[in-house]
Amino acid sequence: MSTIAIMGTGLMASALGEGWTKAGHQVHIGSRSPEEVKNADLGYEPAVIGDYRTALADSDTVVLAIPFTAVAPFVEEHREALAGKTIIDISNPFDALPSNELAGAEYTAKALGTTDGLVAAFKDNFAATVNAPGAADGNRPDVKIAGDDDEAKAVVAALAADLNHRVLDCGPLHNARLIDSMVSLMLILDRTYTGFTMKTGWRFTGLTEN
Repeated sequence: MSTIAIMGTGLMASALGEGWTKAGHQVHIGSRSPEEVKNADLGYEPAVIGDYRTALADSDTVVLAIPFTAVAPFVEEHREALAGKTIIDISNPFDALPSNELAGAEYTAKALGTTDGLVAAFKDNFAATVNAPGAADGNRPDVKIAGDDDEAKAVVAALAADLNHRVLDCGPLHNARLIDSMVSLMLILDRTYTGFTMKTGWRFTGLTEN
């Protein structure tokens, strides 16, 4: 089982932490205000709640669940502690990169100084769908991943499978530019057709495997 350090305490961070804890992984929560997190009702019991450095210690996988504009500064500050770990970037740039000339995760790679270990994932998954049952047909939203490190992608794919999600390997890290664009489209469609329930998601149909 993995030791997963989740940086951030938002909806996705909480959903992933809950799901992976139930799957038997050890979850560390990193926060700028750990005492507030300790007093909050997370819905599950993390193994560690601390500041970023405390949460990163002894972890093998790190989830960047902080706002996109904070990701590069965080990575630059903690680059040494991140070395050798699998890093899952779930942050979304939205209007911070209006022309999509690069993926948000490519800026993360620049701050990290390498694409080794870095995977873009869970970017176009709503928090409400992470641990929820599937639709009436049993299907659940796919998790798309992109990265240059095949070993790191295999780690992330296994973690997504532990949450009962099918994984679609979208290729190299620069293909995360396409995923970033799909996030904005998903928000538009969810608002238009469901009244913004944030319980929808993408499912690639026609594949032979389930």
